[in-house]
Amino acid sequence: MANEILVSVANVVLRDPTTKAGIAYGKFNISNAFNITMSNTDVRAGIDAPKIFSYYHSREVAISIKQAVFTETIMALNLGQTVSTGAKTVLQTDCVDLSASGSGVITLTPIGNVEVFLSDGSIQTVTPVVKNITISGAASQSVMAIYETSKTADQITMETTTPPSIVDLTLVAEIRSSGQSTPTKYLQINVPRFQVAGNYALDMAADGVSNETLDGAALESSSSDCTTGGYYAKITFIPVTATTTYSSIAAIPSTIAWAKSTVQSTQISVLGIRGGVYANTNITTDCTFARSGSSGSGITVGAATGLISTSASATTIAETVQINVTYPSGSLVDYVRINIT
Repeated sequence: MANEILVSVANVVLRDPTTKAGIAYGKFNISNAFNITMSNTDVRAGIDAPKIFSYYHSREVAISIKQAVFTETIMALNLGQTVSTGAKTVLQTDCVDLSASGSGVITLTPIGNVEVFLSDGSIQTVTPVVKNITISGAASQSVMAIYETSKTADQITMETTTPPSIVDLTLVAEIRSSGQSTPTKYLQINVPRFQVAGNYALDMAADGVSNETLDGAALESSSSDCTTGGYYAKITFIPVTATTTYSSIAAIPSTIAWAKSTVQSTQISVLGIRGGVYANTNITTDCTFARSGSSGSGITVGAATGLISTSASATTIAETVQINVTYPSGSLVDYVRINIT
């Protein structure tokens, strides 16, 4: 087993779960967490109730992503909302230097009255004339004017009952071998249906910067075939170089029985075997096929396809024909024998 290490944090890709349209791509993450948990129920029976079985159930996949940058996306996903853009009513604050007569000009056109905070702590409500304001008893002062105005801006409405969003989430991280500075593999964790938790905290400090967190859990995705059950995520290890090392290969079928003087054809399939927890891989297209020796001279072998065929006139005698299967460049070899009877 290679000394491989998962380094640093993952990049995050968020997409629409149905259309796969992009929502966000995060490269400035502080931390990522991918946690799998299960519950279990013990079955106990007999004298002194020994445990005879443990039933594991309720698997959950939880993901937490903390990022350093501040965007509208994380908040919108937690609120289950889109970000609207247009003319929005916002609060404007201006520092205004008043003249000797107590008049001044604010920056933008207000909607309604202007609240003016004076240096002595008092507050006056002033009705503006377009952008002009006049404050009694405040000659030559600097005051703070606060008022509502209209600006083109992005806005998220925090509704009371809207559930958080469901997105397609993918984490992309680097795997390196010890002593190497470049990745040997990339780890991709794809959750087709990620339910955002809806818990959002925006912490602001005088001596620091804010962080945003996207928490949530995987929802079941349906399989597209009858052999695979519903799933939460697919975890893929992508090698930087496309070479996979197999311990052996297996050509299927290993033995073929053909009756002589008949038209025959058989497709050979080849499995690459790695052993351990690794499933066998179909590597037929990566192998080469050739007839061994002089027997079966009328048999045609697809060197790159593994399709064996013959005509009726080519197998008129009983004999055994061997097909050599190699992967790659002869490093691994298996055989298929054709018994013509």
